[in-house]
Amino acid sequence: MITTLTKSIRFAEYLLLPYDGQRTELVDGKIIKMTEASPLHIDIIDFLIDLIKAHITEQSLDLVVRTGVGVEIPRAVGPNNARDPDIVICPSQQWKAMRDFTKAIFLMDNPPTLAVQVVSPGNQTVDTVDKRQEYALARVPEYWIVNPIDGYVLVLVLDGDDYREVGEYREQELLESKLLSGLTVTVDRILDP
Repeated sequence: MITTLTKSIRFAEYLLLPYDGQRTELVDGKIIKMTEASPLHIDIIDFLIDLIKAHITEQSLDLVVRTGVGVEIPRAVGPNNARDPDIVICPSQQWKAMRDFTKAIFLMDNPPTLAVQVVSPGNQTVDTVDKRQEYALARVPEYWIVNPIDGYVLVLVLDGDDYREVGEYREQELLESKLLSGLTVTVDRILDP
């Protein structure tokens, strides 16, 4: 369940709010408190972080993996949104340049290289439709939708203004990532770590 706070604020005001230990997103000018993740959700995130970090080390890639980091979503009408993917990957220098920010948020025109969203029960449309559109607006080059509810991982890459599907992977299929080429993991291993 998601709790919405009623006061409407602008993105700049959201950035200046002190960190209170709560995981939040800014959607249509409203601060949304995210609920606690399920144990499976946490297990999937932890497994992916460990897997990706090992791959980055093995391939000597200059990338970092982080959680709890927001992404500014530009909007034509109304205040910009701020979404909080479960995992982000970006170059080390990009992360270091953000260290003095008030909040850990990739600002407009400076998106992470990859965002991963693990679908939550009761939040499927937001995780699979809304965030897909929003991360495309934010120009995130690669986006994974990890869906343990329906049993798949969808890998998307930005192609113009929209995402193009690299593949929807299930069961024993090996996931294919453009950013993390050579990463070998089956979907069933991700969905049941």
